[in-house]
Amino acid sequence: MRRALLTGKISPDLLGSLLAGLGHPGADVIIGPAVGEDAAVIRTGSGDLLAVKSDPITLAGQEMGRYLVQVNANDLAVMGAKPRWLLLTILLPSGPKAARQFSSITREVREACAEAQIALVGGHSEVTDGLSRPIAMGAMVGDFRGSRLLDKRTIRPGDELFLTGSLAVEGTAALAKDFRPALRARGLGAQLLRRAADLLHHPGISVVRAAGIAAGVGGVKALHDPTEGGILAAVWELGLRCGCGMLLEADAIPVLPETLAICRALGLDPLRLLASGSLLIAAEPGSGAALARAFAAENVGVTGIGQFLPRRRGSWLVTGGKRVALPVPDRDELARAHDRLLRPVAGARRSSRPTGSSRNRARGTRRT
Repeated sequence: MRRALLTGKISPDLLGSLLAGLGHPGADVIIGPAVGEDAAVIRTGSGDLLAVKSDPITLAGQEMGRYLVQVNANDLAVMGAKPRWLLLTILLPSGPKAARQFSSITREVREACAEAQIALVGGHSEVTDGLSRPIAMGAMVGDFRGSRLLDKRTIRPGDELFLTGSLAVEGTAALAKDFRPALRARGLGAQLLRRAADLLHHPGISVVRAAGIAAGVGGVKALHDPTEGGILAAVWELGLRCGCGMLLEADAIPVLPETLAICRALGLDPLRLLASGSLLIAAEPGSGAALARAFAAENVGVTGIGQFLPRRRGSWLVTGGKRVALPVPDRDELARAHDRLLRPVAGARRSSRPTGSSRNRARGTRRT
């Protein structure tokens, strides 16, 4: 099969066709590989459940180690698990910068693990040919002690979809960092770009705490971590995994002024932009008030943005009062912007999850 692949996540149709060829994973695999899943869940011989995840950072620039810990932890947390153990692999290009890059990444990983109470238990590191920038990969394990498994397959038509915070926090910050000269040339002020870049820290891209709060609300059925491809890709993945159609209300989705300004300046769509930092919540009808109460102490907004439909009714996006078929982004806007505006500039950032920023991101990404 010859098929040109662009930077970013593997397309859902290609990935799905490859996963369909896998054998039955066995009775000890509770949640296995599937398009739209954030992590796998397995049962040990003693009957305990473990959540497992691997995710790389590829186009990241600054704080690669911190992002690696956070993006892997996010994917475990949305399953209901507590992130606990990390294996780290670092591949470095040869040259005079390798030792400094290695020290920086490992320091960031140690600091992020300490903050999140995650144990760095091993891994691998090497300098290798053929790389133009470092690649860091994490394999993380979590357990369900004191928590419950959240399974996307329990979602039913009529359930509601909510979003915490605002859209595209990570993508906005990545664009502000990577395209600062271009954005300044397009008239955006330095203060706005500083606020946008700071979104990586405030509110940040970790959803571990938010996932724990949401899991404690009785009507919540499942969570999803929107990343590459933005909210459109995440909602499409969620519907595919649970076997439902979708109705997404675009005008209800909270978008920061910084996000709107940067996307307008670069001709990008916020709905297709790397969205780590917010959390998708699928819950029983009428759960909005309970979710709002649960997040009130965190000063985090929870917005109803859609509903699950019977599959036969299809998936739709409502914008400006018009209903159109829910589009499936073929790649993240961050990766598209890099190709259009930066290449072949050396050192262009991450693949698709962050640039630190991007998660094949230009982050590295995720996912099955």
